[in-house]
Amino acid sequence: MTRVALVTGAAQGIGRAIALRLARDGFALALADWNAKQLPAVRDEIERAGGWALALTADLTQVAEIERVVQEAADSGPLSVLVNNAGRIIIRPFLQVTEADWDATLTLDLKTVFFAMQCAARRMERGARIVNIASVSGRGGRPDQAPYAAAKAGVISITRSAALALAPRGITVNAVCPGVVDTPMTREIHTERARLAGITPEESLTRMLSNVPLARLETPEDVAGAVSFLCSPDAAYITGQSLNVCGGMEMD
Repeated sequence: MTRVALVTGAAQGIGRAIALRLARDGFALALADWNAKQLPAVRDEIERAGGWALALTADLTQVAEIERVVQEAADSGPLSVLVNNAGRIIIRPFLQVTEADWDATLTLDLKTVFFAMQCAARRMERGARIVNIASVSGRGGRPDQAPYAAAKAGVISITRSAALALAPRGITVNAVCPGVVDTPMTREIHTERARLAGITPEESLTRMLSNVPLARLETPEDVAGAVSFLCSPDAAYITGQSLNVCGGMEMD
């Protein structure tokens, strides 16, 4: 039976690229996202290429919805991979962050990751893989995105905890930390940063790219390639790690 990979936040950007790559790797895909308009297009793209995909519209901030999505994925075949990609970012100066900003960010970017791992691990067999999409923002301070940086640092932490907890079950857990990726979310970030700084979005992005030694914008496919590796037989002895995929922006 074809192995199933569940990818959250699969309707666009990094999630879409990961889903397409894992489909090419031979997985059946369960695609989860709140975006009911764009999600079917990713499913159709996979199926046109000869793969199989299930589109699951869900509010992943609700644990009951996470349970439903994981169960539907597991009902489709052996649940072999979970990729926690769903997330959001709010650009706000530190002194202007509200309780609503904090709760919205930490709920989707951290709480959802924890409970998706918990729900999936209960249904996974030995050899299964969990990959969490963290961020280089979780490696250090971010004055205009403090809740996001806190959430992604938390993702790195719970990746380690889950790796220890699930090792006896033969399930590996790792994280990927992207840098400046060419996605709609990145464009929104630089639109807002530009507004706050009184510059253009292009200038904001150029400033950020000046900190990237490889001097180019990261593609969603760069991230997808790292996820593919961590889900492959070659990564069977890797667990509890957080891999920077950022063009050298972070080297810790």
